[in-house]
Amino acid sequence: MKALQHLLCLIVFLLLFSCSEYGKKLQYDKTEIYYTDLVEKEEAEKLGDFLVSSKFAGENEKSVQLSKNKENNHYQFRMVTTTDAAESETYEAIFKMFAQQLSDSVFNKQPVDFHVCDTTFQTLKVITFK
Repeated sequence: MKALQHLLCLIVFLLLFSCSEYGKKLQYDKTEIYYTDLVEKEEAEKLGDFLVSSKFAGENEKSVQLSKNKENNHYQFRMVTTTDAAESETYEAIFKMFAQQLSDSVFNKQPVDFHVCDTTFQTLKVITFK
């Protein structure tokens, strides 16, 4: 009986922790989309639909997070990637183009800053929308 209580407490803790750490989670193919309280679920769903239609979401596992900057009201597209990608000029150009696509196709031309992140969504580099 005690083991069952411990298991139940662990499950409740994990559910609370998983919702609060990165935000609420949606799944599109093998792409996890977390979104914070600063954006609406409908915005995250629209992002997910775009990621599927653009073939971003597919067979490879990816994790992204959608948030908003309170100060400048820019959307933040945060993607888990490598430190090599954070330091690459080639990837920076690709990320800039992708942020522009997101702005045009998903967020009604609102600015989207691209955050290159580590596996815990800590920002390695910000590519600011221009």
